[in-house]
Amino acid sequence: MRAKAIDIVAVVAAIASAGLTLLPWIDVSPLGLPMRWNGLGIYIGEHGEHYGALFTGLVNGTPGWVVLIASIAAGGALLGASRVRVLGLVACGCAVVAFLSAVLCLVYPAVLAGDAKPELGISVVPDREVLNSWALIAEAASTGVLVVCAAITATRSTFRHPEKSMAEETTRTPPS
Repeated sequence: MRAKAIDIVAVVAAIASAGLTLLPWIDVSPLGLPMRWNGLGIYIGEHGEHYGALFTGLVNGTPGWVVLIASIAAGGALLGASRVRVLGLVACGCAVVAFLSAVLCLVYPAVLAGDAKPELGISVVPDREVLNSWALIAEAASTGVLVVCAAITATRSTFRHPEKSMAEETTRTPPS
């Protein structure tokens, strides 16, 4: 695959990953309560303008913020990775952090549920029941694509000129 195409796919995956944090990750609507929270921990259910301040922060938004920040950082680092080789590794690290955060929420839904279940009186309901699995699966897939693209970019930029060290490549003398 050409380098330009990989960069475009990576940036689109980073934008999609950041955007998917705005979808509902916690949804108790199937239980009869019309309440939802996005990945950032912000209440987006019915009457949000009235109850938003009361219910925002009831669920843990930290994993969503980690995914958002790491995805944007990975996308930005990938844009500069063709000029500065270290940014390819930075992008790869940020993408892995975003991916692991999304997978952690899928594997351990209690990370997201936070204090919401006891506060709403549904503490006997399993954590998996309040999780919007499809949004998190899409998030994990998007960040997975970002990890693959970042890894390809990092290995491509690292092994492009193996005979030159990083110091030699960054301190080139201009032609006379």
